[in-house]
Amino acid sequence: MTKKVAVFGEMGVNFAPIIEEYFAAKQKDWQVTTWACDGDEAARDAVLAECEAAVMSADFILTPGNFGALMAAPHLKILLQPWVGTDWLDEGFLPKGLIFCNAGGHAAPMAEYVLGTMLEHALELRTMHSDMLAGKWRRAGRNAAPEARHGDLLGKHIGIVGYGEIAQAVATRAAAFGMSVSAVARSKRDKTPTPLDWIGTQTDLPKLLAESDYLIMTCDLNDETEGMIDAAAFAQMKDTAYIINVARGEVIDEDALFEALQSKRIGGAALDTWYRYPVNIADTEPDPDRGGPYQGSKHDFNSLDNVLLTPHMAAHTFGADRGRYVSIAESLCSYAEGADVKRQVTIGTGENLEGFAIP
Repeated sequence: MTKKVAVFGEMGVNFAPIIEEYFAAKQKDWQVTTWACDGDEAARDAVLAECEAAVMSADFILTPGNFGALMAAPHLKILLQPWVGTDWLDEGFLPKGLIFCNAGGHAAPMAEYVLGTMLEHALELRTMHSDMLAGKWRRAGRNAAPEARHGDLLGKHIGIVGYGEIAQAVATRAAAFGMSVSAVARSKRDKTPTPLDWIGTQTDLPKLLAESDYLIMTCDLNDETEGMIDAAAFAQMKDTAYIINVARGEVIDEDALFEALQSKRIGGAALDTWYRYPVNIADTEPDPDRGGPYQGSKHDFNSLDNVLLTPHMAAHTFGADRGRYVSIAESLCSYAEGADVKRQVTIGTGENLEGFAIP
């Protein structure tokens, strides 16, 4: 009997052939179907009526009615998302027994983003470029004044909060630049992984903060990590420290971050994840607090001169897109074979669905 995988969204349609290739090689009795979020709800429901596995997309779940229809799919056993963060998820609103998985495959571009922001900070490329456009050569190599020099990464220390795939990719690349690296993780490790100097748990965070020239946030957002970098944490950091957030905005306390940057309590930050996002990215609405350009915070980060701002794009590459669907294909094949699914995050309990009408 043929079993069906439903792949949703425009991106999903583009990468569904990857899943088909994996099943063609390993599982002959599975068929991949797609729905590109084209508004034809009858076609969507026909796909949902038959699928045992489903792969979501951002455009699918953000379109009203789609997620509720997915939760009502009668034969759905496993649900996968092509990104890593699951802080939005409540297993109580997933049908009981439904396996939920996230995806990997994007560690390399995110690590490149981290290294790129460190290099930009150390080399001051934006400042140098602006100086050149204005005809200013004061930072030229002939200037012997100490303030003419830029920084470098060699010999600097990186501290990483969270030590999953992204953090490991960062550590490998940082070590190649001659940097020393340490990390804190959720669980204790039996031995220190290469290339780390040491790895601890959250109780070792003060040590990490005190020694880090660059602090990299790669951890999950959960009850333990929300707001973990607060005013007290900033007080333990070097006044030259630079923080880079590719986790979720909320792992850093919003008020404390702005204050630390505004007062120059730390050297600076590169921020790719935010506390709020515009509804329309193509024609962004005015900022709700101050008008003008929409900002990712209630605070005016645009006014600061020691922060690099990007719109949650560290993993927005074609290579990352493909890597995520390869990860999903591997998870689906493991499920089809009855093996453990590496990227399984949780299993639905359905405890919040009693008396809840799914639209």
